[in-house]
Amino acid sequence: MTVLALSAAPAAHAADGGSAVIVYRPDFFAAAHPTTAYDMIGRLPGFTFNDGGTARGFAGTSGNVLIDGQRPTSKTDDLQSVLSRIPASDVERIELIRGGAPGIDMQGQTVVANVIRKTADSTNIVVTASDNIWTRTHETVPQVDVQFAQHSGDSTYEASATRYGNYDDSVGFGFHNVTDVGTGTVMHQSAHNSGRGSGGGFTGAATVPLLGGQFKANLALQASPFHSAVAYAAPGDDQLITDKSGSNNAELGLHWDGKIGNTELETLFLQRLGHQTDANESVETGDDELFASHTNTGESIARATLRYLPINTLTLEGAIEGAYNFLNGTSRFIDNGTNIPIPSGNASVNEKRGELFAQATWKISDKLMLEAGMRAELSTISEKGDVTQSRTFFYPKPRVVLTWSPDAQTQFRLRYERVLGQLDFNNFVASSNLSSTGVNAGNANLRPDQHEQFELSAERHFWEKGAIVVTLLHEKIKDVVDYIPITNLSGTFDAPGNIGTGSNDQVDVELTLPLDKLGLSNGLIKATNIFRFSKVRDPETGDNRVISGERPQDIEWTLSQDIPSLKSTWSIFYFNCWDEYYYRLSQTRHRSTIPPYLELTWDYTPTPDWTFRLAVYNAGAFTYDDTLYDYAGPRASNGLSEVEQLSIKSQPRIYFRIRKTFN
Repeated sequence: MTVLALSAAPAAHAADGGSAVIVYRPDFFAAAHPTTAYDMIGRLPGFTFNDGGTARGFAGTSGNVLIDGQRPTSKTDDLQSVLSRIPASDVERIELIRGGAPGIDMQGQTVVANVIRKTADSTNIVVTASDNIWTRTHETVPQVDVQFAQHSGDSTYEASATRYGNYDDSVGFGFHNVTDVGTGTVMHQSAHNSGRGSGGGFTGAATVPLLGGQFKANLALQASPFHSAVAYAAPGDDQLITDKSGSNNAELGLHWDGKIGNTELETLFLQRLGHQTDANESVETGDDELFASHTNTGESIARATLRYLPINTLTLEGAIEGAYNFLNGTSRFIDNGTNIPIPSGNASVNEKRGELFAQATWKISDKLMLEAGMRAELSTISEKGDVTQSRTFFYPKPRVVLTWSPDAQTQFRLRYERVLGQLDFNNFVASSNLSSTGVNAGNANLRPDQHEQFELSAERHFWEKGAIVVTLLHEKIKDVVDYIPITNLSGTFDAPGNIGTGSNDQVDVELTLPLDKLGLSNGLIKATNIFRFSKVRDPETGDNRVISGERPQDIEWTLSQDIPSLKSTWSIFYFNCWDEYYYRLSQTRHRSTIPPYLELTWDYTPTPDWTFRLAVYNAGAFTYDDTLYDYAGPRASNGLSEVEQLSIKSQPRIYFRIRKTFN
């Protein structure tokens, strides 16, 4: 590629890890007046933040940011929130670690950012107030957050209390059309979509010296109610579909890290408990449907990791993790007063899982790094309720990453890995979406999908703040999770299920382009361009198609400019929206958002302890479109009978945020 031939000056400097590690100090970010570590992460050249996954277990859910060399121990408290609670004034430096470095746990990532905090004593209290105001309906979703952090010697104490708001960004007005394909008759209704909720959360953490190492305890409590509704209206034909859900979660984490001789030992215990409710009801003339569910969930994780550096260029690492997960779910579907039994409507599921892990990271030379390891997972999933059974799985998961850094600005990475998809226990229990696809059955026989991944990345830093990263990925997928039909005495229902082998090819181009040399002082473009090409054989028709729910592209561009004289930064964000397809026995579904999606933002930092943000989000007012194609029976042998389309024009919303720091 010609872009890799650009002349480059180091954006910062290489650390002890050689060209694999680039260090960015606070003066690199000064023109942007960042207020949090998360703001600083967003300015790293060629780096795209990953908040981590929500799968069961601990090893496979990490994001791509470390804090003082370690990942946060909490899963309930997301990584973005953790970074947003670290004041920029507390950050000593950020290390961009590419391809691996001796002594660094890459958490299964090829690139991570490591936020190193200052050790000086300090106390910070941060109060943040924000609100969203919809321009047409004038609804608001206010949020208030109070954060406390204190560093004293080797101890750190943190707490936060939040009153937060949730919302559906497709709130607006539009139409709902149902077309009878045979007669051409169209039933037209106006439509109004709404959705929001408010909740509360508390987090607390303490890190103190203990037994020659550091001990950390963290607690998180969250309550998240949400209420959404879709209303259809026409003379003599109205319909109201409501969904009231709630989620209460609690988490306790205990973590110790220290030295035992020449070996580093890291131990972790994590306990999570949750309770979820959902009431989904559709009411129209002559028809009343209600789906209600209650689930209790829990996850217990114990993990121990040993790291040993026999020489400065070699790290040996081994880990063992044990986990116990459970879900107890009950659901019922009532149609016009009659109870309709659903496959796996009631289920009690638990999993006992163990994983062994061994890995070596070898710095062969200043230009060559090799990481090789193996995970082996053994699990038993047992279910009681409508189905009683127990199944045992064993999966080996090798991983090899070879990194070549011909110079400090250029790096090539080659990765091979087997990745195991994590089953969502909610797929074992019946669910509903009465505004579109109706009631789904649970599937007690669901297996995790397995991905064999081959990846090549090329990275080039240039013009001090610029970088381009091109990644090519090919995946072979076994036991693709999609939709299958399940039948009981009440009829046939769609359910999550395995449909065979598939593949996915992906091209990812990440660009950070400083614009000083192009005439815009302190200007910057950050762009993400991801293109996916998935393929699987449709079990109903035998034709090749995309995997249900796979979005073929993700295109995001941000143009920003720092204006130090005004202590301000403005930005324009463009998102090309998304579309996705779903394939069921007698139905296909196409969901999409129609661009443009635009955000216009102005950040003002008059003093280090005051920051203001004013923004217009969704300035282009995208359109949300959900179209269902219903067939007279199974798609392979029946024609199209009905097309149902919901189209909603969303609303721009005005956002403001005030943040005050007390030192």
